Amino acid sequence: MTNYQKIDIFFQSLDSKMLKDVPAIISETATEYFKESFVTKSFDGKAWTPAKRNEKRGSLMVRTGALMGSIRPSLVSASKVTISAGSTKVPYAKVHNEGGEVILPPRSETFIRNRNKKGRFKKGTVSGQGFTLKESRFNMPKRQFMGHTQKLNNIIVQRIQSLLKEK
Repeated sequence: MTNYQKIDIFFQSLDSKMLKDVPAIISETATEYFKESFVTKSFDGKAWTPAKRNEKRGSLMVRTGALMGSIRPSLVSASKVTISAGSTKVPYAKVHNEGGEVILPPRSETFIRNRNKKGRFKKGTVSGQGFTLKESRFNMPKRQFMGHTQKLNNIIVQRIQSLLKEK
């Protein structure tokens, strides 16, 4: 009997409740592990590249919490678990996780100036001068917060083993 046949027999012997619990354990554990990357500012023992300038508005990649909050299980089934990050409000998730070149398209902006009238400023009373920004490019360093790691696999295996011991 091959190992594959032994594994098939083992999984067929498990009850259906167990097969429902395992994907839930995997999705919860992975989501928790990926969100923890934002607390430790590292992934799989590799620290994130530090920011070029010290931000006063919040720590690296945690200014609003939107990126960390976008990590969620997108598919949980008996045969597959998928954890994803990003949304229409967080389109930058992939480039932060994988690194790469960021291209900011050219754009034009106008603003409204305050006007000084007899020693007083009236807010937004005079249309200001418009300005145009050229296309700009920069390389975003890889600050991975999701992916395959042996440490996560070990945690998942431990949690599933403890579930098996309970049953």
